[in-house]
Amino acid sequence: MWAGFALTLALPLVVALWGAVALWLDAPAAWMAVIVAADASVLLSLLRVPAGMARTASALVFLGLAVLASLWLMAAGVVGPAFGLLPWESALRLGPVLFQVIAAPWADAANVAWLAAAVAQTLWWNR
Repeated sequence: MWAGFALTLALPLVVALWGAVALWLDAPAAWMAVIVAADASVLLSLLRVPAGMARTASALVFLGLAVLASLWLMAAGVVGPAFGLLPWESALRLGPVLFQVIAAPWADAANVAWLAAAVAQTLWWNR
């Protein structure tokens, strides 16, 4: 129970950090996925969640939500200034089609490799 609560509290903070780094670098900063995976694994470890399928699933769900929300925030940061909106204001108005158009170029080999490394790290640390 506490693990879900702690991960729910940590998710917006991780997304905000990842989004800030990505907007600062003007790139998706997919290497942040490895940091998010480490964050989830360490947080679950500190909460003494026993290693196994439940812990691995929790960490993978946290990682997936963080990746999706961060990419959404980054896409909103790209399109928002054209309409005079801040990234979090634009994120509420961004639709899935526009998100796909903006985020499609970010699916290059390097970013996919970072995301795959984050998934592998999550599987390894929480087994």
